[in-house]
Amino acid sequence: MAGIDTNCMTLTRFVLEEQKKHPHATGDLTMLLQSLLTAVKAVQTAVRRAGIANLYGFQGTTNVQGEEVKKLDVLANDCFINMLKSSYSTCLMVSEENEDVIEVETEQQVCRSRLGVRLGQG
Repeated sequence: MAGIDTNCMTLTRFVLEEQKKHPHATGDLTMLLQSLLTAVKAVQTAVRRAGIANLYGFQGTTNVQGEEVKKLDVLANDCFINMLKSSYSTCLMVSEENEDVIEVETEQQVCRSRLGVRLGQG
């Protein structure tokens, strides 16, 4: 079809192509980026359905910075944490929604990654 790029460069495609250029790459960064991409897509879907799912407004709690936590904040935080935990690409995370460091414990694998993730605003 004219005007539609059927061979577009996606983030996943770009990252995989770049990884091939580095023979010593472990794939940890690729898995981390893929997990972040999946979490972004899930949060985007939730935001589009926020009204129907009653996700607008405040949760009724405060975060470690003393700010009121919104329902979408909680959903996004949980989504990112779960996606990153299941990627086995990071050993720990910190988030403005959690008081403590989030350690990723896996019974099946010793975390060999040197990647950590900070979730939240700048």
